[in-house]
Amino acid sequence: MRRFCVGFFGNAVFFTALLLGMSGCHRNSKYSEPQELPYKVAGANDCKIINMQTQFKKYSVRVITIGQDYLVSIPSKQLFANESPRLTWESYKLLNGVACYLKQFRKIAVTVTAFSNRCVSQRRARALTSARAREVGDYLWSQGVDSRFIFTQGLGSDKPIMSLTGMGDLSPNSRVEITFRDAVA
Repeated sequence: MRRFCVGFFGNAVFFTALLLGMSGCHRNSKYSEPQELPYKVAGANDCKIINMQTQFKKYSVRVITIGQDYLVSIPSKQLFANESPRLTWESYKLLNGVACYLKQFRKIAVTVTAFSNRCVSQRRARALTSARAREVGDYLWSQGVDSRFIFTQGLGSDKPIMSLTGMGDLSPNSRVEITFRDAVA
């Protein structure tokens, strides 16, 4: 224990001297201002983002922001036929808008999570939502959404937002949620 304390204090003195020396060099440097990354993607502006969010209201799509975290919630009836994992032709216009919206932000990862209403079995619900999440994730990737990772997951009828049962894909519980964090720095 004594050896650790002596080594620790000896190292602390060394690192303190090193930091003081480095900070002195930094002040005399011609690059004294910290380099900043751009906050927004080139071509993005707040008015454009707000206009996109108001366009989503026509499709009952909700955009929820808390700080740097964003959640885009899309009802399944807007994307898929009832109890089907295939995108409908009408859904491509909406997904193109979502892809354009995602391109307005600097982000590292996007998570696509699909939920369903209670089906005949939990196993079928998980399989359906996994296939739906993959379809949406693959389409966003094909549209050039700039992200290092697009994660997809199907959670079946877990985490309902309402206590309604039945109604198939017309239920608010049947939805696709796209979440990401705006990378400021």
